[in-house]
Amino acid sequence: MRILILCTGNSCRSQMAEGFLKSFDSRLEIYSAGTHPAPHANPYAVAAMNELGINISGNKPKSVNIFLADPFDYVITVCGGAQETCPAFIGNVKNRLHIGFDDPADAVGTIEEVMPVYRRIRDEIRAGFHAFYAEKIKAEMDREANQLKEIVKEKYGAIASQSKEQNQSSCCGTTSCCGDVDYTIFSEDYSKSQGYNPEADLGLGCGIPTDFAGIRQGDHVLDLGSGAGNDCFVARAMVGDSGKVTGLDFTDEMIEKAIANNIKLGYSNVEFVKGDIETMPLTSNTVDVVVSNCVLNLVPDKEKAFAEIFRVLKQGGHLCVSDVVIKGILPVKLRQDAEMYAGCVSGAIQMETYLGIIEKLGFSDVAVHKEKAITIPDEILANYLSEEELNEFKNGGTGIFSITVSGKKQ
Repeated sequence: MRILILCTGNSCRSQMAEGFLKSFDSRLEIYSAGTHPAPHANPYAVAAMNELGINISGNKPKSVNIFLADPFDYVITVCGGAQETCPAFIGNVKNRLHIGFDDPADAVGTIEEVMPVYRRIRDEIRAGFHAFYAEKIKAEMDREANQLKEIVKEKYGAIASQSKEQNQSSCCGTTSCCGDVDYTIFSEDYSKSQGYNPEADLGLGCGIPTDFAGIRQGDHVLDLGSGAGNDCFVARAMVGDSGKVTGLDFTDEMIEKAIANNIKLGYSNVEFVKGDIETMPLTSNTVDVVVSNCVLNLVPDKEKAFAEIFRVLKQGGHLCVSDVVIKGILPVKLRQDAEMYAGCVSGAIQMETYLGIIEKLGFSDVAVHKEKAITIPDEILANYLSEEELNEFKNGGTGIFSITVSGKKQ
């Protein structure tokens, strides 16, 4: 769900509201903007939000003009008082709301006199937007999440019946299933990895997380969204006979294919378990290393997923996952076309948000080991960008990326 919060200067109220909505539900796609954006986030607002553990210091104030071509589910104005004129959004929006608040920037005096004003309005914004979220958003987001899970389950169940070569030509071998989506656009070459089994490689990954996971002999490794078992068998070569590897997937067809592959290989310390990443059927504090490959972006509630990862890891254990993220603001139609071009893009969120969730859930030493951009064909980009904008897009760091990131449970 896409929500745009509008004010005049976009440095206080709208940015605080954006911060609160993101803290309520990481599944939401939230933006804030103004008609006369300030050069940087208001330091008093930043300080007031930091007191509640919400960091908005990296929010660069943005002009409403950059969002006029994009559709939104909600546009909410937060200006207050008769002396203010809120922006009138002329773009494509399903619902318009006004939740007005006084402007804390009107406060004058010392920091001791100004900060209580910011705290009062901060708390009013938190209460107002929590009520909005509870009344209008949460139930709809839960419905959308359940629908997404069913779509993912259906598509990956169909993919399980194919080889890597078939997946490279189409995700299900027929345009009636998934069209021309290429689920292998990010996939990397595992052929030189010890333990690699070609029958378990469906080309669905976006990295090789085991390369950076620091897996040792005797470790218990958990692979989330294990598919046909590719990363599990590579991890098995690392943990040896004294370790253990568990693959978790919620698609029956993938579990069956992985078990069949494991029977051929004859490993007694590799198992495959059916389960949901948001509610894993696993005991707490039992796993040394968690890996995952281009799966968590498809999970609707990423906070729940990383909270579950944290729960099952032993103290001192760590995660290393490859996933798809977004940098910068992509035009919505461009993002939708990119999703049709590369199915693994679906569900991807901003990189800073993704890394922020990992840190928020308690992981330390969070590090990005590898980053690779998806190359969107010029014929797709040209539908939305001028030649000048296209060159800027290619050279400006905005786009869709695969990353491999690790973090430790202290």
